[in-house]
Order: sequence, then structure tokens, then C-alpha cells
Amino acid sequence: MKPTKWGIIGPGKIAQVFAHDLKQLNSPQKVQAVLGHTKKTTECFATEFDVPQVFMELDEFLDKADIDIVYVATPHTLHYEQVLACLQRKIPVLCEKPMTINADQCSALIAASQTYRTFLMEGMWIRFLPSIRQVMELVKNGRIGKITSIKAAMCYKAPQDSDSRYFDPSLGGGSLLDLGIYPIFLSMLLLGKPDTVKAVGTLSGEGVDEDCSILFHYKEGQRAILESSLTSDTEQPAEITGEKGMIRIFNPWFERPAGIELHLYDEGRVVYPCNWPGHGLQFETQEVLDCIENKKIESEWHPHQFSLNLITVLDEIRSQVRVTYELYE
Repeated sequence: MKPTKWGIIGPGKIAQVFAHDLKQLNSPQKVQAVLGHTKKTTECFATEFDVPQVFMELDEFLDKADIDIVYVATPHTLHYEQVLACLQRKIPVLCEKPMTINADQCSALIAASQTYRTFLMEGMWIRFLPSIRQVMELVKNGRIGKITSIKAAMCYKAPQDSDSRYFDPSLGGGSLLDLGIYPIFLSMLLLGKPDTVKAVGTLSGEGVDEDCSILFHYKEGQRAILESSLTSDTEQPAEITGEKGMIRIFNPWFERPAGIELHLYDEGRVVYPCNWPGHGLQFETQEVLDCIENKKIESEWHPHQFSLNLITVLDEIRSQVRVTYELYE
């Protein structure tokens, strides 16, 4: 069987994890080409993962790389141009979250995917983790009854480095798009798009959000209390409360958690262990490969419309906390 040949745009930390996790798939995979920003880091990546083709320019990468699919792992503000160029050449794309910096860009990429009949998926990798699938199964089977509330946070004390993308507005910096997207995704996965959004935040001197506190409210009375931060760490589980009980996804709930606790008010508690090889990006990658094999242009598990709804809500939160990315508004 011939390997699937991947092109990677952006040879940073997440791309390194992705390349390692390709080895967990049952079918042969090969990182064939890499496109980077600096020659040294790009060549180091190529050496580590035995990548035969190295490029420093997008057009040359797309014209000359011998690839079947592209994984985009650059900062958020670069996604739109890079993904669009791939789709225009009918190259399937898996793009790191958030897929774009705003909803207008997301709509344009979805339109391009449809026009060129080419697969596109946002790399919301936690959607495909066994832990999240376990939670979805428990909810679907009615184990905790109707959901009444969700509490989730993702907080990381980022180094105060002036060169860090976390605090750089030109790269889509801030806690919301890097970290807050995870608890927001979880809430929308379980409850859908909120009817009311309320958000407050603390801005850095550069004008990006260091912290965000978010409240979602739904017409049926459900609510979600969500948080993101670049100034503190948290070890809080994600909690999904229902009429019959509660599900706790232990820390780190957004990666490989220590376990999932089902607490039923009339029956007691049971803990489901969570364990899998690698980091976990292989699960979303398998979904991409399955979709392409079946000639789909989007995933039923994480469809285009979900990505559009997600970035639309993120846009509303940014508006309320007064974070703007002037070059992209």
C-alpha cells in the first residue's frame, strides 16, 4: 500500500506532535514536504521526520511538492491565505483551529471547498478523542438526563515573552482563540449555538485578551460558564450537569484526561479510565483519511457549519471584550 503523502505548513510544536502521531495510524503515512518561515527550524523539522522536500515559499510548495493532503499548523492569521491557496489547487486540507481569524474568512473558505469540491476540516482534534466520544455516548444514552449546565476552563500561564505569539495581535494572540476555543467548543458540541452570550476580559498592553470569562444562556434555561487565561494555570475538570447526575472529565479534560467520572444522584459514581497511545491527533487524522477515501468534502463529525458557528460566537466574544485584529477586520 502506498503511503499517504502529507505536506505540512508551519513546522512548530503542534506540527511535531502531529508528525509523531501519524505513526499511530494503521495505514502508511509519510510527511513528504514541509513549508516553513525560517530555514533553520524548517530544516531541523525535515531532518527529525525524514522529510525529503523543504520549501520556504507557499507557491513553490504548492506547485512542486509531491503531496496528497496538507496540514496547516501556522498562527491563526495565516490560515486563510494558505488554506485558500491549497483549495484552489484542489489539495485537501486539515487546518488547525481556529480555521480562520473571523467568520467572513471562514465563510469564504467553506465556499472555496464547495466550489472546488475539495475536502476541508478544522483541526478541532479533541472532537475525535475517545474521551469526548465517551462523554457524547453517555449524554446520548440519557445517563444524566437533560443537560442543565456546563463548566469548563482552559488556562495556561504563558511566559511574558515579547516575541510570543500569545501576546501578538498580528498573529491572532490572546487567550480566547488559543485556549478559550476549547471550553466554548465543548459547550457548543453539547448544547449548540447559545442564544445569549455575555463576556468580559482583561486586555494586555498590546490589546489582546489575557483573560476571558464567558456566560452562555439557552432558551430552555441551560447555561455554560467558561473561562480562558494566559495569566494563570488551572487543574479544574470540565463538569456537565444534568437532571439525573453529572459527568466530570478530569484534568486535563482537553487532552488525555485521568478519567471520566459519571455521578448519578440515585446510583453513585463510576470512573471510566482514559488511555491511548500518542498525543491523540491520530484520531482526527483518521477521520480526514476516511472522508477523503469516501470522496467527502467535509466531516459529519465536525462539519463546516459547526466551524462557522464556532468562529461566529468567538467573534461576538471578541467584540464584547473589545479585542480587534485591525488587519483582518
